[in-house]
Amino acid sequence: MEAYPMPMFVKMEVRDIERSVKWYKDVLEFNEVYCHRGEENQIVMVHIRGERYQDLMLIPAGSPVLPEGFTINLQWKDVDLTAKQAPESNIMEGPADRPWNARELVLIDPDGYKLTLSELLHRGMSFDEVRKGF
Repeated sequence: MEAYPMPMFVKMEVRDIERSVKWYKDVLEFNEVYCHRGEENQIVMVHIRGERYQDLMLIPAGSPVLPEGFTINLQWKDVDLTAKQAPESNIMEGPADRPWNARELVLIDPDGYKLTLSELLHRGMSFDEVRKGF
């Protein structure tokens, strides 16, 4: 897996790292880049990746997880396919077409983090051209 500088990434506190890694692999087809274990072989951090620059760091929660207040938005290739693969209990909304030239699927991960998968609807069109269609 390619190593590159990450100008920004999300570090997420999770209650069960192994469960979370499995969910991101199974539902979003993320890959594990690196897993760091502590002295007693417990997982301290797992770096996972979807597409290039879709990097997440999963770390053990030091306190109750409070994911409200933000949404992770990911550019996506096929939200309809992912909606078919995702457990129904993880789908909050969609897939739905949006006036900002996107088809979106909103998911909740096992720790309650909200993820919006956003697929471009009309490639090559300007925002004004797209807006006229809605």
